[in-house]
Amino acid sequence: MAFLVWRNKDNFIKDEFNENFNKEFEIYLLELLKAMIVKILNNKTNTNEIKDLVFKMNAELNQNINFSYSKFLPERFLNNFSSDIESYKLEVEHILPKTWQNTNFDEWNETSHLQYLEQISNKILLNKLTNIKCANNFFSLKQEKYKENHNSQEVKELGNREDKIW
Repeated sequence: MAFLVWRNKDNFIKDEFNENFNKEFEIYLLELLKAMIVKILNNKTNTNEIKDLVFKMNAELNQNINFSYSKFLPERFLNNFSSDIESYKLEVEHILPKTWQNTNFDEWNETSHLQYLEQISNKILLNKLTNIKCANNFFSLKQEKYKENHNSQEVKELGNREDKIW
């Protein structure tokens, strides 16, 4: 990011920003944030790791190389994820059913259902066929379909949980 600011220093002095700078800055800021998230998810979040990341970004931009967060993804992730995407058309599955069913859901009620329905923790990626089979079933019925899932180890583990409570 520092390189982009330095390269456009005259715009800062004159307080004139063109649309190209704004777009470029936004694109690379997003790439930097994605790369930092990859580092965080891989438990590599010390100061030196982040400084190294920012330095690499500035060096690549200085050499007119497009900086991309995907360079920081572990190879095993890229191999597994890309094969999943190529093999399946993935859809968002709501673990807690989208339609409220007025049955005994422990302490859940329609209000708490609405509160958690669209939270990211209530969503997983499934291939279209499995997602259709899961429909608006209860978690215990969905678990049987999750066990058969071939695109994500996390979904399989969710299917193999011993307790049948969402």
